[in-house]
Amino acid sequence: MKERKSLIKYMSVTMFVVLVVMSVEKVPAADVVELVTDRPDQTESSVTIPPGRIQIETGSLYTEENENGQHSRTFEFPGTLIRVGFSDRIELRFAFDGWTREFVNNDDGYGDTELGIKTYFWKESGWRPETALLTSTSISTGEKGFSSDQSDPSFRFLFSHTLSEKVFLGYNLGAAWETSRDKRGDRDTLSAFQYTGTIGIGITNRLGTFIEFFGDVPINARGTPANSFDAGITYLIRDNLQFDIFGGLGLSNRADDWFLGLGFSYLVPQ
Repeated sequence: MKERKSLIKYMSVTMFVVLVVMSVEKVPAADVVELVTDRPDQTESSVTIPPGRIQIETGSLYTEENENGQHSRTFEFPGTLIRVGFSDRIELRFAFDGWTREFVNNDDGYGDTELGIKTYFWKESGWRPETALLTSTSISTGEKGFSSDQSDPSFRFLFSHTLSEKVFLGYNLGAAWETSRDKRGDRDTLSAFQYTGTIGIGITNRLGTFIEFFGDVPINARGTPANSFDAGITYLIRDNLQFDIFGGLGLSNRADDWFLGLGFSYLVPQ
């Protein structure tokens, strides 16, 4: 019961931050650009933000998992991504894992940061998807037990198709490397193939929804794939402010049993 109350408290903090941001002044009409976000789904968009603009995407995540007889419950806040438009085709990215609370082990700490670059290649044309490439590396700035203690690289090719005026398909293919320690304390870096696929539906001009499948397959390590399904809703509160809520289920033993999150994305006015 105490853990559930803590979860409600942390979610309430997230909602409070959202309400504070909602109180900002309305963005001038001349400053309006389309708000395209990389949250709340796992599929990164193939769109880069305009040069000179800054976009902040942040939120909280609660997960539960049973693996090899061990039960875990974690809460993360505020997982944050800052996107900076560098040019018409290049976006700089700064990410922070945020603060993680592990309820079962009664432990908490701050995670690593990440630096990345998204490079836009070309627009959609017929069967050819809109395409971009995202490369990034983690920086071991987290606390002990919440950091890989190593700089771990990753890359993804980002694709998207317009299926109709209100239906869109996005998918990512790539790989990631992650460093961890075994029971003896030895460090090992393992790689995994990553995939995502999402269908986004615009219900109205401000309300949208999505369904998604995503996962990873170990490359140089033993183990089975971690496959998951999720769905969510986005609401454009203002032209430069979007709220989201989502949840999902694990489809394989190595994936989280279930997870729930919420957050917002904010394009800073010029």
